[in-house]
Order: sequence, then structure tokens, then C-alpha cells
Amino acid sequence: MYKSYLYLIFIFMCGSLFAQEVDNGESKVLMRRDYSVGLNFNTRGWGFAFDYGWQKDYKYKQTVGFTCTNIRHEKEHKIYGALSNSKGYYLGKLESLVSFRPHYGGKFILFKAKRENGIEITAKWHAGPSFGLVKPVYLKIEKINTQAIDERYDPTIHNSGNITARSSWFKGLGDSKMRMGAFGKFGFDFNFSALKNGISGGEFGVMMDYFPGKDIVIMYNNDNSNFFTSLYLQFNLGQKLY
Repeated sequence: MYKSYLYLIFIFMCGSLFAQEVDNGESKVLMRRDYSVGLNFNTRGWGFAFDYGWQKDYKYKQTVGFTCTNIRHEKEHKIYGALSNSKGYYLGKLESLVSFRPHYGGKFILFKAKRENGIEITAKWHAGPSFGLVKPVYLKIEKINTQAIDERYDPTIHNSGNITARSSWFKGLGDSKMRMGAFGKFGFDFNFSALKNGISGGEFGVMMDYFPGKDIVIMYNNDNSNFFTSLYLQFNLGQKLY
């Protein structure tokens, strides 16, 4: 399914690149630079993004930026301990994965706003390294005659009977490992801002992370992988600059 979405996006982008021309009625005044920050929600998690772009020609800008999100396993399911105020945890989750992605890319204006309150539609692509932070999961384990203590999750001895809640995410950070990989992101941006120099809207598309080598074991006794694909929806705010 993900590959089908990617093919459709690629075909639409290529067709638009050849079909679009500068309209005679469009203003030739360029906003040569822009920046935006975004909140990213995707089918594997959530995070944030930053983009900075500068003009290459009338309809194309080069960009640099940064995207950071967590990457979840599709079989993760949150459950709660017996205590009403307990933090939910994911039974069977051995490791958590967060990807830090500096990237280079570009964006091409498919439809330029002809007036104030118009919608500008842009095709975007990004590519770069992916730094995957792989951190072991710690949970609060109930012990006899004592308070629950933080322990690294071990599915052979920990179960829903002695797990009370999840530990702080920062617990076990010192035991983390870094995996080096590659990142790609393709999408379409919709700018609804009523201001000529404003950026306010959202984008959707597909993101991909690949980490060469062995699979990253996120879930115990499940199919794991070193290649992660997700559909995303991102909400952006920013500004265009002369």
C-alpha cells in the first residue's frame, strides 16, 4: 500500500514539473527565502520539522532542514496497569526508536496563489542521513514488600502481572545505541495563509528510513525490520522573506 502511494506521488510530481509554466498574469516579485516549523503526525509516530528554503528560479526553491520523529512498530498496543493513575506501556516492546534527520531537498510550486486568501500548492522532496537512536525500554516492576522499581524490560520474566507502568523515557538513555541510515520524504504542501509573506497550512506525503545491517528489534516475538515507511500529515507555520 505504501509503495502505491509513493508511485502516485512520484507520477503526479513528474507530470506537474513538465506541465507547469509561468502565467503571464502572475507577479514576478519573488519571496527569495522562507522558513517554516511543523508538527508531524505519521502512521508510526509523531515529531517536529524545520525547513529553510532559498530561490533557485521562479518556481523552484532549494531547501535544507531537519525532521525528528519516533518510529513505532505497527503491532504496538498500549495497556495500563492495575493502578488508575498508572502510565500506559507497550507489552512486548523491547526498544524505542527515534530518528534525527538533517536533510537537503527542494520544492516546486504547482499552483501559485493568484490573490490574497488563495491557496498555494507545492511539491516537496527531502533526502539525507537518518540517525536512529535505539533505546532499551524500562518499566516499573512490582516487587514483594517494596515499591515498584525501574527495570529493563525482559519478556521472559516480566508480564502484565508484575508490570505496573512505564518508566520515564529517559530511563536507560545511557544504554542507547546509534544506527546510521538514510532518509527520504516526498509530499505536497498547501499554504492557506491570507498574508502574502505568511506560511500557514499543512502537507501530506510519505517518509522512509533505511538502516543498513541487522533488523532493529522493537517488538519481542514479532516481525521486525531495518526499513520503515510511513504516511504523514504535517502542520506548518512560517514566513516568506525577500
